[in-house]
Amino acid sequence: MDRTKSRIRCLLLIVVALQACLILSGIPIAGQNTAHPRRIAVFGSSVAFGTGDETNKEGYTGLLRELLAPKGWEVFNQSRPGDTTRSASTRFAPEGTPAAGTRYLMTVNPGYAVIALALTNEGILEANGTAAKEGVFKQYADGIGSLVDRARQNNVVPIVGLVYPRMSYTLVEYEYATRMNLLLNSWDVPSVNLMGALDDGTGRYTIGFDSDDRHPNAAGHRELFHAWVPSLFEALEKGKPKPTRPGDTGFARISRGYAPLSFEPQDAVHSFTLSFAVRAQGDGTVAAIAGSTLSASTETRRGGRGTGYESTTLAPGTTFSAAITIQNGKWNYKPAGGANIASQAAADSQWHQILLSHYTARGETLFFVDGKLAGKVTERLQPKRFVVGGPDTLRNTTPPREADYKDLFIYRSAVNATEAAAIASGTLLQASLEIYAPLNDAEFTEGGAVENRAQSLSVLKAGAGRIEHVAR
Repeated sequence: MDRTKSRIRCLLLIVVALQACLILSGIPIAGQNTAHPRRIAVFGSSVAFGTGDETNKEGYTGLLRELLAPKGWEVFNQSRPGDTTRSASTRFAPEGTPAAGTRYLMTVNPGYAVIALALTNEGILEANGTAAKEGVFKQYADGIGSLVDRARQNNVVPIVGLVYPRMSYTLVEYEYATRMNLLLNSWDVPSVNLMGALDDGTGRYTIGFDSDDRHPNAAGHRELFHAWVPSLFEALEKGKPKPTRPGDTGFARISRGYAPLSFEPQDAVHSFTLSFAVRAQGDGTVAAIAGSTLSASTETRRGGRGTGYESTTLAPGTTFSAAITIQNGKWNYKPAGGANIASQAAADSQWHQILLSHYTARGETLFFVDGKLAGKVTERLQPKRFVVGGPDTLRNTTPPREADYKDLFIYRSAVNATEAAAIASGTLLQASLEIYAPLNDAEFTEGGAVENRAQSLSVLKAGAGRIEHVAR
């Protein structure tokens, strides 16, 4: 009997040792491919590593750790400066004995992997001519796709950080970066729009948020951090799927309501996009945004390479209210300060796609109607409340007598003109998406939650006013 027990103990020890080796090498274990530990590995290159952050707190990766740790999540920085998709693939899991000092992905046993690599490291700037650049574009897309597939094969949920700015970009590389972000947005994988946080309008970092040609400073890393949907990982943990449009193409009809639909983010929002389709006749307010302005102060700091750079600090200013309205039968944006942006598009019996894109770092808001830029205004905002379907309860304005609404999107990142046109054409961009409400709920109850298909746990609420479902 003792000899039998001894053999059983030996077998158990061998099994445990084998499992440990499998985990170390990144090979999935049979029967253990359903649960995802609350362990997030950020697997990228220098920006994900935290380069440029003069506070030495690992940039946006460190900020993610601070945000998620109180909720029971662990964040591991498994990034390596200079990596391409090919060199990163050699760090996915060790073959045999792990190389000393190498940050492998699978050795930390992650449940989630943030794949955040630079298009510039892949060689897009050095590639000479269209054919060469197209080759780099394909190599990068294939490489990211391969890492996504390997993560899933190893029972790890992948998230992709989209292409971000670079000071050396010309408009040619900016077009490739925009194309890549649209492509990655179309994949069945959650993503984060990092470009929309720091883009100066030409694909370069906004001055004051950069450390050098390649990297953001601490202020820039904080803006990249704000592009993350705070409840993304909890939504993925609950199995919330990629957002898709519903089969039912109904919409919401709103009559004379104050704050009929409202969203109050629980965590600070900087850059954002508000987009919705609306059909309305008669003047009035169809959407409102409230919060605080941000004041900016700049100082010169010394970088790690001995060069000076400007660093911008943002601080809350005064309260603001902005609104999207119909005035004299035309679509308008009334900003926090400054003159109205008046479009030439008429509010008539047709559906119109309205989009507001705000870049906090560069301090600019762009107003689009039906995918076309109507105008832009200088302002720097931190919104705390979004209202759609009428004015906020604090504003002394009125909505149109009756209007129809559908496909409400709220992103934690701005979008450029190409992305705004894509949204207007019906493309569902999911990067940094916090709210996607088709607004085809069977009923809307005052104080109740409205369906949110984004990969977040954020809540859009129905408020006062008559909101009814209309089947198309």
